[in-house]
Amino acid sequence: MTESVRRATAGDTDAIGQVHYDAHIETYTGHFPAGVIEGFPPGERARMWRRTIDDGLGELWVADVDGNIVGFASTLPSRDENPPRDLELGAIYLLAAHHGSGLGQALLDAALGDRPASLWVLEENPRATAFYRRNGFQPDGAEKIDPRFGDVREIRLVR
Repeated sequence: MTESVRRATAGDTDAIGQVHYDAHIETYTGHFPAGVIEGFPPGERARMWRRTIDDGLGELWVADVDGNIVGFASTLPSRDENPPRDLELGAIYLLAAHHGSGLGQALLDAALGDRPASLWVLEENPRATAFYRRNGFQPDGAEKIDPRFGDVREIRLVR
């Protein structure tokens, strides 16, 4: 098995859109109201990631196993008003079949290295929160509820 993490290309965006969708199903089913995840299908997600690459809106990395994209990470300038850091980890997703493989860590390392950053995580996602804490992120007290996702609370982590 050949595993690698590399910068994403425009040719990767269909696969990234599918991984984004599948990872949301795996991670957030039961947390978001019915239909929320399905309302943002893989093709729309792929178009969003294509714009990210084409318009230089941030950096995008992929985890590749034997030629198949199984995860991705993105960074961008912070979207927060009064941001605690200039850089934000906008997304990091890895298909559940690859949890514990080291690819999540490799994605984070490629995307951020040891740079200071902030991120938002679902408060009820202990696996992700523990991963971020192991990588030096701590809650800074900020939280939000995004009405698009129902009544779920996100907390901001900063390092």
